[in-house]
Amino acid sequence: MKWSLLLSVPVVLCALALAWFFFRREARDGDDNAFRMQLIGYPAERVHEVLDRLDAQIARNDARLVGAPLPDAPLPDAPLLGAPLLDAPLPVASADVAARATTSADAREASPDARVGWGWVDLVVIAAYLGTALHVLSGLIGRTSSGYLSQGVQDHQAFEWYFGASAHNVATLSNPLFSDRQNFPDGVNLMANAAVTGLGILLAPLTLATSAHVTFFVVELLGLAGTAAAWFWFFRRRGLGRTAAAVGGWFAGFAPAMVSHANGHPNFVALFLIPVIIDRVLRLAEGRRRVRDGMILGLLVTWQVFIGEEPLLLAAIGMLIAGLVLVAHRRINLTRALPGIGIGAALCLVLVAVPLWWQFSGRQSYTSIYHPPGGNDLAALWGRATRSMGADPWASAAVSMNRTEENAFFGVPLWLLATVIVLALIRRPGVQALAAVVVVTSWLSLGEEVLLRGQPTGMPSLWSLFDGFPVLENVLPTRFAMIAVPAFAGLVAIGIDAAMKASPFSADDAYELDLPTWQPRVGGWIVTAAAVVALLPVAPTALQVDPRPAVPSFFTGGAWRDWSHGGSILAVPPTDIVDARAFDWQLAADTMAFPIVEGYFVGPNGTSDRGGQYGAVRRPLSLWLYDVNAANVVMPATEAQRLQFAQDLAAWRTDSVVLPMRDQSAALRDSLVTVLGEPHQVEDVLVWDVREFSS
Repeated sequence: MKWSLLLSVPVVLCALALAWFFFRREARDGDDNAFRMQLIGYPAERVHEVLDRLDAQIARNDARLVGAPLPDAPLPDAPLLGAPLLDAPLPVASADVAARATTSADAREASPDARVGWGWVDLVVIAAYLGTALHVLSGLIGRTSSGYLSQGVQDHQAFEWYFGASAHNVATLSNPLFSDRQNFPDGVNLMANAAVTGLGILLAPLTLATSAHVTFFVVELLGLAGTAAAWFWFFRRRGLGRTAAAVGGWFAGFAPAMVSHANGHPNFVALFLIPVIIDRVLRLAEGRRRVRDGMILGLLVTWQVFIGEEPLLLAAIGMLIAGLVLVAHRRINLTRALPGIGIGAALCLVLVAVPLWWQFSGRQSYTSIYHPPGGNDLAALWGRATRSMGADPWASAAVSMNRTEENAFFGVPLWLLATVIVLALIRRPGVQALAAVVVVTSWLSLGEEVLLRGQPTGMPSLWSLFDGFPVLENVLPTRFAMIAVPAFAGLVAIGIDAAMKASPFSADDAYELDLPTWQPRVGGWIVTAAAVVALLPVAPTALQVDPRPAVPSFFTGGAWRDWSHGGSILAVPPTDIVDARAFDWQLAADTMAFPIVEGYFVGPNGTSDRGGQYGAVRRPLSLWLYDVNAANVVMPATEAQRLQFAQDLAAWRTDSVVLPMRDQSAALRDSLVTVLGEPHQVEDVLVWDVREFSS
């Protein structure tokens, strides 16, 4: 908080200067309209009215420049309502200046939906994004198989397993929506889990050629950098200049929420399709190439479904909020947009119909899963995230669910800067839409009741109205704050761009307009400086990486092959949400060559209502091993238990039981001896051949 307040001082100063810059009106020769900066554009259907006004304004400006009398005719009225969404400002310079401006790069970018060329400056921006991503993941460089992102608990290993399962399905031509490599023989419904199959299948050759550890690192690296680059592209497509788009893209790709999810949630890191989907929707709203753009939209949405359904849902909610504002301003024509969107929806439905049926009705599917109240603490909206410069990790932990769900943490300076930009450009429908997204989604993210530093305030949050809605009931409220991330990025980018484009394009233009060279440029650099300062509190630090438990040489070599005969291997203690070491055993042994008992996934809880739960339905042998491991004392099995445990091994179709030789394994060994007899020591593990129970 101390650092936030200190950094807020220069932001406040920059914000005040920005407010002066946008609100000033220069009147010359008693004419209020002389060189007045226009902050709002115009609707396409009334172009002729604006052109009449522009021609008259150019004539007055040219007359003033040469000292001729001003025309007597007043300027014609024209509605200045803004260019599509991001509201490119209306140019009001002289004809010569405007002609030169149209040849400049910035002017070429000024038109909405512009074609984006990639020059060396753009490549430098992408390189900066890639460098930031490498910095965030620097602890994994050279340690993809020996280190793991420990603040994600077992999520890192779980997603590596998903990539391995997708590669195994490709290699064996198996059902890509299901895997029996854990929770054998019941298996795991991959569509009902965040399995990222849309990337896992695509990158299967990389996984098979290297390892799932490498694939995870590549997905996280390109996910962070690619998401930032996609937003950079989107902002440029909507008419923003390079500087504005670069700053906005950086925040959208490396906001605290993105870095937090990088601890082990690649489905919330690889969001590079979201801005492309939004761009395609905006193209459809313009009514051009409905069939082609609609089909492209359908394909993009389909791919995103297989990468992550929840991010797509959150993006749709954000588009709905912004769309309502733009429709109210008549900036989106639903009559034009709906046919193309309908084509895209129909194509997507055809492509995902079977996968969605499998997700909700296929093998190992479930209806819904309970989540405890998971809203943001109010203080998290302006607090500091764990992985940000100068932050207090304990203070961050006090106002967040866990290290992978720090979805807000925007910082005081960013709130101040965004507020000033909104106030200065409030007449722009695009700014109003983005501001609405920030406010509504931040409010939704507070959960059912507003908490302030862990203490109930008694105030209900907006989420309490939607908590019971189908589909939404499975979403953690804290994640709604992620919708505000690109909205904040858009506001900052629009503020920088508006200030930059309000300036002449060169020193010669400033001279021709009889303005000091520094004056027309100062606004753009003030806003850029304010944005940099405001984003300093959210600049990410490297993620914490700790050593993995060593994989036994029994699995890294070929000894395991003598003990695996088509059935499962029971790791002791059994794999679950807090112990996923057996996943590394599978990845080390020819990528999922053998299945394991139980595991870490989401599946049915075994009841008639088909509710969901994390992990398998535990059998008595699994529960007994869990108790022995937790107490670290020998628990001899009774005769009744031995009979039950034999049935469990038969149900799991287990070939062998494997206990690594490590500290605190004596209690597990001696307890298992009372059930299975003496084990075999093979290299660095103890093994029991239990095929007699499965036959």
